[in-house]
Amino acid sequence: MKIIGALLLPFFFYALYVLFTFIRSGEGKSERGHKILNHSYKAALPIMPIGWLLIEVTHSFINYSFETYRDLMWILILITFLVQGFTVHTYKNKQ
Repeated sequence: MKIIGALLLPFFFYALYVLFTFIRSGEGKSERGHKILNHSYKAALPIMPIGWLLIEVTHSFINYSFETYRDLMWILILITFLVQGFTVHTYKNKQ
């Protein structure tokens, strides 16, 4: 699990950079920027509850150690931010 998290970290940092620079820029404060952010929130919103549900359901069948559960939750958070950052990047470059 730690290998997957380590592989996702560079993409996570890039997505975080894209997200924060967009939010703080003038483009992020315009009406178009608000629409782009709303699209990114809509794309990222269902990932956390659905992922947590899947982790809990599989935990009923497979007993995870605390360390594995913690790593899975960390990967889920990374994926959520990845989707949000790359959605902002995609919509920003689309128009």
